[in-house]
Amino acid sequence: MEIKEIFNHEKLVDFYISRGIEFNDDKQYFHPPVFSYIAQIDGNFVGAITICKENEDFILDEVAVIPEKENQGICTALVNASIDKIVREYGERNFYLVAKNPNIFKKIGFKVIQRKDAPSFSECFDCPDFQRNCFPEIMVKSLKK
Repeated sequence: MEIKEIFNHEKLVDFYISRGIEFNDDKQYFHPPVFSYIAQIDGNFVGAITICKENEDFILDEVAVIPEKENQGICTALVNASIDKIVREYGERNFYLVAKNPNIFKKIGFKVIQRKDAPSFSECFDCPDFQRNCFPEIMVKSLKK
């Protein structure tokens, strides 16, 4: 598998939407992306991740893998590549996400936190379904050198 940085973040939006990730009607990221990676196997696109920043903290804004390659470690590889870049280029930081499937992220070392302990970084927090019909976990990982 090859992981490559790309700079046209908007090119990934339709892929994320196809994988069930919600965007607003104008298909804009909630925060401006800082970087995105794509994963390829034999030159074929298999997944992507987009990282945003809020003040000094980083946000895993989107991550998705094509259906036929799920559960093969691609999501983990994309997250780990992002962690490496953040630590290498920015130093120690907090890395947040809102996860509909938190078990993947628990295996990578993210911990569930309460809404009150998280910065306001997600459009999920303003959604009328948040914690009523949709129950994602808010998670954080403290990144160290």
